[in-house]
Amino acid sequence: MNRSKSKAVAKTSRRNHHASARARRASHGLSVLEDIGAILSSSHDLQESLESIVAVVAERMSTEVCSLYIYEPRARALTLWATEGLNKASVGKVRMALDEGLTGLVLERLEPVMVVDALAHPRYKYFPETNEERYHSFLGVPVVERKKPLGVLVVQTLRRRRFGGDELRLMKAIGTQVAGIMGQLRLSESLQTKEKERNEYRHRMIDAIQQLRAYEKQQDAPVPDGDDRPRPARLVGVPAAPGFGIGPAHVLRPLVSFDQIGERRSESPPAERERFAKASKRSIAEIDDLKSRMSDRVPEVDASLFDTHRMMLEDKSFLEKIHAFIEDGFAAETALQFTVDEYVGAFARMSDRYLRERATDVRDIGHRLLRNLLGVEEKAPELPVGGILVAEELTLSDLAAIEPERLQGIALATGGATSHATILAKSFEIPTVVGVDSLLEAVEEGDGLIVDGNSGAVYVRPSRDVLAEYERLDREYRAFNRELESLHDLPAETLDGHGVLLEANIGLMGDLAFAARHGAEGVGLYRTEFPFLTYRDFPDEEEQLRLYRRVIDTLGGKRVTLRTLDLGADKYPSYLRRPKEENPFLGWRSIRISLAMPELFKTQLRAILRASVHGKVRLLLPMISSLEEVWRAKELLEEARRELRQAGIPFDEKMPVGVMVEVPAAVTQAEELASEVDFLSLGTNDLIQYLLAVDRNNRKVAPLYEPLHPAVLRAVAATVKAARKAGKPLGICGEMAADPVCALVLIGFGIDQLSMGSFYIPSIKRLVRSIDYSATREMARRVLEMSSAQEIKGYLFGMMKKLGVIELMEIYH
Repeated sequence: MNRSKSKAVAKTSRRNHHASARARRASHGLSVLEDIGAILSSSHDLQESLESIVAVVAERMSTEVCSLYIYEPRARALTLWATEGLNKASVGKVRMALDEGLTGLVLERLEPVMVVDALAHPRYKYFPETNEERYHSFLGVPVVERKKPLGVLVVQTLRRRRFGGDELRLMKAIGTQVAGIMGQLRLSESLQTKEKERNEYRHRMIDAIQQLRAYEKQQDAPVPDGDDRPRPARLVGVPAAPGFGIGPAHVLRPLVSFDQIGERRSESPPAERERFAKASKRSIAEIDDLKSRMSDRVPEVDASLFDTHRMMLEDKSFLEKIHAFIEDGFAAETALQFTVDEYVGAFARMSDRYLRERATDVRDIGHRLLRNLLGVEEKAPELPVGGILVAEELTLSDLAAIEPERLQGIALATGGATSHATILAKSFEIPTVVGVDSLLEAVEEGDGLIVDGNSGAVYVRPSRDVLAEYERLDREYRAFNRELESLHDLPAETLDGHGVLLEANIGLMGDLAFAARHGAEGVGLYRTEFPFLTYRDFPDEEEQLRLYRRVIDTLGGKRVTLRTLDLGADKYPSYLRRPKEENPFLGWRSIRISLAMPELFKTQLRAILRASVHGKVRLLLPMISSLEEVWRAKELLEEARRELRQAGIPFDEKMPVGVMVEVPAAVTQAEELASEVDFLSLGTNDLIQYLLAVDRNNRKVAPLYEPLHPAVLRAVAATVKAARKAGKPLGICGEMAADPVCALVLIGFGIDQLSMGSFYIPSIKRLVRSIDYSATREMARRVLEMSSAQEIKGYLFGMMKKLGVIELMEIYH
């Protein structure tokens, strides 16, 4: 073959080779785009789609890293949103301005940037949390839709590599695909959000219009002759459940009343006995239904309370008295009235509180029987949407029939802060005031009301100025809550990546729904005493186990910390003989009661141990003041374990056991206590009272209750140091955890588990996500050097203002 022909053949061969290579690259590029198209068509979740895309791009382009950064126009910053190859924990944390880093340079120029050795480039910026210092080559393309920047797509490799033109074109094509789907999904999410907000706004407007009409009617209506009620009125009661509610009053009155029927007689005793028997049968069926409904709604309420009602309807003595009056010629209604009055009078004269309270049960039973004798159907109260429930008292029948979601507030003439009605209102997050003097004399059906569960005030027919101020607070609160809702699924992590576990304090099953709604990551404190306060006797092992199992099962794998009984002081069940004490808060309470009643304590320990196999359970011992108490509690716990082993009943052998640090003695012995248990929990409410000798319920000294007192902060810091030295975790379950300004210091001390009322979790999460951990460490160090609460507060508020989070404290107050 001659030389010219040989050159021609070689040239043709090279041309064919390059053409074949181009075809392979084109085919490869189409394959990548098809894969990405398949991802986009099968997923409607933006984050999921982006994570899948970066994984495919990294694999198909043979790069060790592929990352996608999302552009935030308001902040003029880029945030790492998805990555394959970099540290996954850095997603959402790495942020840079447009004038920072090579990624910022891509969006700054709105054109691709390729660097063979990124580490040597003057625009290179290192983020330690990404672990990207190993990667040299960099190729970034802008993700743009209609000239609007959405983000940057980046690939990186370990070796120095120059990307070819085909690779650059492929990256730009991928960027175009990503831009399209980001725009669509963002639009879809925006439409869904707007639709949700529109529906909520529509419902709020309907409620507001109804309320406004009611208020205008009351404000403008002339005062009727003889109506000398003050206008407007401010009534004072006991704050029972926080928040405030605005709406028209619905006065709850019995469907029937003995006062309405007068004294009736009958000439046919057999007919009256038959009437009463039928009414009694219907009443028993209704009570069984109520028992079932209440058991589903609030399982902690003792079902035997309904059994008591049924037993009375079947009680021989009760029935004989009614039948005797019937034989004397009285109608069944009058015979019932005479008998009920006799029982109520007898109970009311008794010295035992538990028996005196049974008078309410008898009245409830009497009204139920009377209604069925008169043929009046039972029905739930017709509450206006957004109304305020007003009543003398709430019976168990009332509680079972009320739909809490329709209520804006509750005001009761009787009751205390620990009554069944109050505890249930708290669990339903309904603002409640109880013990309101002259309530039923001052309020009529439809009156405009404001119930302030924070201060204990009830405004009747409020003036326009008062109403305007509460409506302003309501608007700000709702707007703040809408902002917090966007944080629900985001982690509680500081700007520099320090995680904080936010858990809920609960006392009722109903609290769990609100814990989930507000984004709680578990239950840091389950107060087990409520069933003990409502039952007629100590709940047995099976009853307790059922309750603990329901909590554990509802949490779906999240951790729950069960605190053993914290009875005493202001929480005594009616069946427990209460000692006369000069100062019950320093007396027979909490772990002291449990250790004094070992068999009852072991019953609870066995129930908790048995529940432990069904989830992540921790046991917490309250009010510990000495090592001896811990040793004795551990002895009883080991006895309970031994009994379960012998019975062949499974339990978690490694269930963590902790103690509450809530008295000064526990602070000074925190290191020794930590060596005996698996974790510590700071109960700041009692600790502050005991450290400062202040009863916060005593109005004369309540202002001296100061969480930011230097002695309190030093005690907390000392406990943290002791726990760290012992290598044991430490959490907070007091109200300090829910106070933004206190939470800053607690986090700075190194406490990374805060448990609080679920209502406050979104606010604290927002705070955590707005600060640097390093800043809280510096604040914690500085406050320990200060000598007054005034100085500490001034410094912390100044720092919150400087950090731009002061509005959290304003909303909190």
